[in-house]
Amino acid sequence: MATQISHRFVPPPAPKTPKAARTRRRLLDIAGDLFIERGYGAVSIRDIADAAGLTNGAVYGHFRSKGQLLVEVIRWKLAEQDHAPGFDEATQSMETGAELLYDARGRETRLLEVDAAAAARHDSDVAAGLAELYRERHERIVDAFEGTRDPNTGAYLVSALTGGIGMREAGGVPRPDDDHLNAAIVAVLQSLI
Repeated sequence: MATQISHRFVPPPAPKTPKAARTRRRLLDIAGDLFIERGYGAVSIRDIADAAGLTNGAVYGHFRSKGQLLVEVIRWKLAEQDHAPGFDEATQSMETGAELLYDARGRETRLLEVDAAAAARHDSDVAAGLAELYRERHERIVDAFEGTRDPNTGAYLVSALTGGIGMREAGGVPRPDDDHLNAAIVAVLQSLI
């Protein structure tokens, strides 16, 4: 049975000035670093404000809650990955696309998503934000599986694999040999074609 999200995620309004945009970017960067270093639950808005040299009110002027900030950090990190040099080329083949699921460049984002998944159980902003973010990501991945037998299942499987890899990384479970892991992921994904 699917979990119903009763709360709608409201993204923060766009910054009104270049200075506000720079401050927002700095807050995303600082919050992301703190969440990765200490874990989402161990970081307060005060910690983020102090690290940025701002007041709590200034942080709340950009993000209405710590949960909204976490979701926006993940959205920002995913956008950076999606626009990184070589990303589009890597998604053009099953073998290189499969590598993106466990690539070291995405590790921090996967760890943030693990924290967000745990927080979503009790924080409606995080739950609604993840639901919206994952709906958007699912649509993009479905597009990448266009022409396959079951694009929806392929997109779900890619998301589940990424989440599972993130869980193992968070728990310190060693990854199998990259060549073997890649071959297994490719075999599973090719079964959908």
